[in-house]
Amino acid sequence: MTISLDEVRSFGERFHHVVGTEKGDGEAQGAFFLHPEPRLIVAHGEDISMDGNWRIHQRIVEERITWLEPWDLTQLCDEPERARATGAVLWEGRSLDDEAGLVRVVVGEDWIVQRHADGGLRFALYINTYHRALPGSSAMDIRPGS
Repeated sequence: MTISLDEVRSFGERFHHVVGTEKGDGEAQGAFFLHPEPRLIVAHGEDISMDGNWRIHQRIVEERITWLEPWDLTQLCDEPERARATGAVLWEGRSLDDEAGLVRVVVGEDWIVQRHADGGLRFALYINTYHRALPGSSAMDIRPGS
């Protein structure tokens, strides 16, 4: 079975829902990953654990993600079944660190996804290639300890 872009998008939407809407803890977020102790690799060089990602998202309310086109999907191999998905999302929400704080950031996404034995997808690698705040966006430090 080939991994489809629709399948990757649905998987990514479920992950973002757990992170931004449900405010799922590190364990809930980690369930989307293939390897134990997963990390988000980010452009500023400080890889983020799932617990760290949870701490970041506790500082944002009313989060929503909008998928920006285009997204590209490249099949990498059949055994294990893997694909690379690249694109961007618009991340929006209200910052609890700033009263007027509307956060509007375009985030570059570069994912390697792999089919799991249960038939679903898991992230094998998750990279945020950039974070670009849009004009008027509240400033937000995305490091977990900030």
